[in-house]
Parts: sequence; structure tokens; C-alpha cells
Amino acid sequence: MPPLADLGPLLWPFIVLIWVITSMYSRTVVRRRWRAHAQPGHRRVPPATRKVPPGKSLRARWDEARTRYGRVAGEYGEYESDPLRVLRLPALADPAVPSTGRFIDAFHEAMALDTEEFPPEAMAKQFITATDNAAKAWDAAKEAAEKLRASRFTAEERTLIAQGIKLLELAQGGATPAEQEAAFAAARQVLAKLERSAGTRLDWRVPRMARQWIERSGKPRLES
Repeated sequence: MPPLADLGPLLWPFIVLIWVITSMYSRTVVRRRWRAHAQPGHRRVPPATRKVPPGKSLRARWDEARTRYGRVAGEYGEYESDPLRVLRLPALADPAVPSTGRFIDAFHEAMALDTEEFPPEAMAKQFITATDNAAKAWDAAKEAAEKLRASRFTAEERTLIAQGIKLLELAQGGATPAEQEAAFAAARQVLAKLERSAGTRLDWRVPRMARQWIERSGKPRLES
């Protein structure tokens, strides 16, 4: 077997060929990487330098909270001004019902923080939080009132509630002013009796605005 030194002339062509192939491959890889970095569409931005979309400003969140507060205040005001709704969902007028009590507390907190003009930053944040709590508490109180209906009242009181609903419906759809006035007068008597009976056990009464609506609507109309 010939010594390794004698094979040198035969190995050189193979060594040169391997060197050429390796050099061409390395240049190709370097060129591809340079092109990838040079093209803007393929440039990768390091995570530390990526721009994060800005969130909503405090003023925008405060404006949205004022809109939510207005919705809750409007719905609550409509309920307290409508005696029919009060009789159909009496639990919403009873602060002893846990869900109603929580809403009343949350709503009063938001109401105390409500301002026409944009307040200082700390107060704006408090208002946003209080309004979120009030809106959630309002939805929960309505849901609970729908389930409870008149279940907290006695059988006799439930009969008075049904009579009051019929009288108010008759008053609103009466054919003549005299019929309407008579129905409103009878409804006031029924609601007064209901309050006296329920008041011995529950902290329940017809809201002041609903009572005022009945008083105004039940007055004789002046002839023009």
C-alpha cells in the first residue's frame, strides 16, 4: 500500500474543488441575509422598539362613563316616575332587597362624583369606577326584581297590587275624563292602603315621583 505522501498529487484537485464549493455557499448565504435586512418589508423590529397603540385617554373614558351614568340615571328616573312599573317590579323600590340596596348605594356614590366639567384626574378615575359599579348594580337589581316580582308581599297585598295595576291601566285608557279621574282616585286609595300594610314589615313605599304623577294626572282637566 503506497504511503499517504505519495497520494498528494491525486488529492489536491479534490481539496481545491471542496474549497471552491464552500466559498460559493458562504457568499450566497451572506448575500441573502444582506438582502433580507436591506428590504424594508422584511425588516424585523426588535421587541423593545415596537410601538404599542396608545389606549384611550382618561378624558375619553370619563366621557364614556358620563354616558353610562346618564343611561342608568334615565332608566332609574323613568322607573320611579311610572307607578305601573313600580307595581310590576316593586322590589326595585324596596331598599331592603339586597340587590336594590347595593344599587342605591352605588348610584349615590356615582351621583356625588358626577360633574359637568372634566374634574381633576383622581376624581375622574373615581367617577369612572363608581359609574361602572352603578351600571352593573342596576342590571343586577332589575334582574332580581324580575324574579321576585311581588313575592315579598302577603296575599292580601298582592291583591292590592293587582287592583292598583288594573286601575292605573283603566285611568290611562279611560274613555272620558271623568272615568280617568275616578280611576286615579281609586288607585290612590289602593296604593295608600298597600303602603300602610307593607310598611309594617317592609321598607317599601311608592316613590315620590310616581305619587306626584298620579296626583297630576288625576286632577280635573280645565276646559279651554
